[in-house]
Amino acid sequence: MCFRPAGVEIEKKCPKCGASNVLMAEVCAGCGAELPSVGDAPGMPDAPGMPKAPGMPKAPGMPKAPGSSSK
Repeated sequence: MCFRPAGVEIEKKCPKCGASNVLMAEVCAGCGAELPSVGDAPGMPDAPGMPKAPGMPKAPGMPKAPGSSSK
């Protein structure tokens, strides 16, 4: 079932001649130039990358011998 309103039309401009084309068109109706795909449209930011996991904790230092001074 489609919930998109019937009257909605999304267009993309031709980078060569500036003509408006339907979103799913691959070739410009005005000049015949190849249109960029939807994901290649200029101005769209790249998806953020995955955050890195925290690093391994440092191992604790060696224990001191009993009775030794810590100075």
